[in-house]
Formats: sequence, structure tokens, C-alpha cells
Amino acid sequence: MNKELKVMEQKQYDDEIDLYELIEILVRHKWSIVLTMILCTLLSLGAALYVRSKTSNYLIKSILIQQDTYGLKGINKIDVDTVLLQDKNIERILEIEPIKKEYLENTPKEMQNMASERKFLQELITVSKNEKNSEEISIKTEIIINESSSRDLINRYIDILREQDNLADVIAKEKKLKGESLEKTKVEIENIQNEILDIFKKDSDLRALKPEEKMNYIASKYPELNLRKNEQEKYYNTYVNELIRLDSLDDKIDIVKETTDIYFLKGQSKAKLILAVGIIMGLFLGIMVAFLKEFIDGYKRRYKK
Repeated sequence: MNKELKVMEQKQYDDEIDLYELIEILVRHKWSIVLTMILCTLLSLGAALYVRSKTSNYLIKSILIQQDTYGLKGINKIDVDTVLLQDKNIERILEIEPIKKEYLENTPKEMQNMASERKFLQELITVSKNEKNSEEISIKTEIIINESSSRDLINRYIDILREQDNLADVIAKEKKLKGESLEKTKVEIENIQNEILDIFKKDSDLRALKPEEKMNYIASKYPELNLRKNEQEKYYNTYVNELIRLDSLDDKIDIVKETTDIYFLKGQSKAKLILAVGIIMGLFLGIMVAFLKEFIDGYKRRYKK
């Protein structure tokens, strides 16, 4: 009975993991672990540097487009989504020499056409709207040459948006029309007043009436004249009020407002993550190599016996 118990205890002892023995194995093969870690670290460092070199940086600018027709006809709708759909805008942007040069150098000659130019700029420029405020627009461009040419690109894009804005022209045109109509109305009112003065001179019945009764007399005896007078006065007031309203729009003419300066946005690469994973993997692989070498050495010893 005691003999069987001793055998079981010995078997249980053999099945237990000896922590000190594991540490001894790692110490014996420490250089294998170190070399494996160095190799993996160098490989991951190379991969991280490559990924970092391919990571793009950007320039970004925010603008605010607050557009309202203000009840006026002929106001152009400023639509940032259609800028690159118009050929003339593509040509305007590619007037920036470094951008044009980059396109020509990276596009085969047989594929150089308006469609490829549009695709090139669409990949280069990103326009997005704020989810909370659709009037707030962000224009982002990848820095493919240098920061200066990318700044020119963003500014050119904003210039094109401003060129779509014709509010000032429409207001000026409306002011001119309303001003001319007001002057004609003034002349018509003066003519009516002269006609009323002639009536005062010729109609002896008017001279016997009180001042407040005279206009009632004219209204009843000369209804067409009174109707013309009221109509022209109504037009006069309408034109005056409209001109006042148009003048109040002068401070709202700048529809496209720049809310930020152009600022640099560093591209987010996974270089650090790649390097960290490489170091950790190197450690695990080094430990695996150490145990593999220990296993091989043990097998060789048993084979020799």
C-alpha cells in the first residue's frame, strides 16, 4: 500500500510544472530569445517606416455657407457637391502649375483627358458637411507636392464657390429696378397733384368747403383721379420699403464665410502599432525558439543514450 502511494506521489510530482526549470531554460537560451526579438523588431521597424512614409498629410479649412434667396429671383444655388462636375472648374483648378504637373507625371499620356482629370481631383479633394450643421463645410486636400500648392488648391476651390454667389448682383439689379420705378411713381404723383391743383382753381364749390372736406369732395366727384392717387401712393410706399429691405441685405452679401484658417492635419498611420506588435511577437517567438531548442537538445541526449 505504501509502495503504491509512493509511486502515485512520484508520478504526480513528475506531472507538475517546475517554474525554476522553465526559468533555467529561458536563461540558457537567452541569446536565442534576444536575437529573435532583435530580428522581429528590425522587420517591424522597417514595415512601420514604410507605412509611415506612405501615410498622407492633409490641409483642411472650414467655411460657412449661409444662403437665402431673401425672396429674390435668379439667385444661384451654391452647391459644393457639383464643383468638380463642371469642366470649367476642373480647368480652373489645374491652372495651379504644381498640381497640373503632378497629374501629368502620374497619368499615362493616352489616359490624359477630362475624365481622368476629374478623378484625379476627386481623389485629392474631400468636401464634407458637418452632421450637426449642414451649412458648415470642411474642405480637405492631401499634400501630394508641398504645403504651398495645397493651400493654393483650397483657396482656388473657395474662389470658385464665391464666383457662384450672385446675390450682390441680384440685389444691385433689384435696387436699380425699384429705384427707377420709384422715380416714375414720384412723377406720376406730382402729375396727379397738379391735376388736383387745377381742379381747386376751376371748381368754385371747393373753395367753400373746409380743408378736411375738400379731399372727400374730390374723391366723390373725381373717383378715377382719386383711385389713381391712392394706387400711386401705394406703389410709392411699396418701392420705398423694398429699397430699405434691400439696403439691409448689404451686410449679408458675403454668403461664403471662412470660419478657420487653413491648418495642417497629420495623417494617422499604424506605424507605432506595427512596431509594438513586432516587439511582442519577437518576444513570444524567442520564447518558442528557446523551448524548441531545449526540446531538440533533450531529444538528442536521449538518442545518444
